[in-house]
Amino acid sequence: MIGQAAAPLRRRKDARPRELLSAAMSLFVQKGFAATRTDEIAERAGVSKGTLYLYFDHKEALFTALVAESFFCEFPFESAPALEGRQGSAILQDVVTTWRSALVEGPVGGVVKLVFTEVHHFPVLADLWVRRILAPTRAVVHEAVQRGVAEAQFRAVDPELVMNALVLPVIATCLHRHAIGPHLSSTSFDEPGGMPACTLDLLLQGLTNRATAGRTTVFSTCGSPT
Repeated sequence: MIGQAAAPLRRRKDARPRELLSAAMSLFVQKGFAATRTDEIAERAGVSKGTLYLYFDHKEALFTALVAESFFCEFPFESAPALEGRQGSAILQDVVTTWRSALVEGPVGGVVKLVFTEVHHFPVLADLWVRRILAPTRAVVHEAVQRGVAEAQFRAVDPELVMNALVLPVIATCLHRHAIGPHLSSTSFDEPGGMPACTLDLLLQGLTNRATAGRTTVFSTCGSPT
């Protein structure tokens, strides 16, 4: 009986770091990092303040762990399936879908807003942002563009410009939705996927190699092409 009782307790103990991170995320997004107290996080997670310090030395360590965990879980480019045999346009669509799902439609968008507002206090966040998010995404985008150009699907273009054109509108939508959006009664950003999808449509139309594709539509979610 003792052994049977110990197993659930062990599983509960193993789950506590994630429970603390979940509680911290909701409070940091709601109140901001500076205004959130560790005792509030512990209470939200259903543990004592002392228990919190068994897993995280201080609030800053908890915040950094939250950002790292969020980025690792939501941006799986480093462990993505092989891109073999896929067209460049399909790969770029997957990139935008992943970014939109994480930053605009999911709770991680609130964490991204915190990163942008708190990075001057925590320079390590800039390294996490580049290493966990931008670098893997950049590698996938560059591969997609180079493949599209090689297959004459895309016209010749600098892959880094495509990278910026894909991700910056998603970041802008994320910041608007999580910073300004909650204080507006109505906004053109109400539809989470609208802006990124439209941007992708315009980008793919611009990338299309007209010499080989004529005026064929590559992708369209943002009105009819001309």
